[in-house]
Amino acid sequence: MAGGAGAAAADAGSDGTAVNNTSVVVLATTEAGRVLLTGDIELTAQADLLAGRDDLRAEVLKVPHHGGRDLLPRFVAAVAPRVALISVGADNRYGHPSPVTVRALTSPGTLVARTDAGGDLAVVPDGGAPAVVRRGPSAQR
Repeated sequence: MAGGAGAAAADAGSDGTAVNNTSVVVLATTEAGRVLLTGDIELTAQADLLAGRDDLRAEVLKVPHHGGRDLLPRFVAAVAPRVALISVGADNRYGHPSPVTVRALTSPGTLVARTDAGGDLAVVPDGGAPAVVRRGPSAQR
């Protein structure tokens, strides 16, 4: 899966959106369940993935673009993750992750784990379900 050239052509701005929408997207099956790695895809690439025939359900979602505000609620619903991982630096100048995105992920009961709050994150199998292990100065178990 990938955002594709169609996504890049639709986003002609110089704000990085076109490049972000060409991020590689990978759906992998692991012992912890299906994992959807989304790079920095934004709205257009999310919509492109939804329009495809692929089954996007995954137990683990690597949240696009460091948890930025551009996350389609129907994309989250289609993935229906148990765990959402947000890779983001502490005190970044962009304000990531967006509180709106975090609320959209937690409202259906998804566990949200963030590198700025939990340090390094690893997803491991735990009785047929994914579990998150945190390691770092901010890690809370």
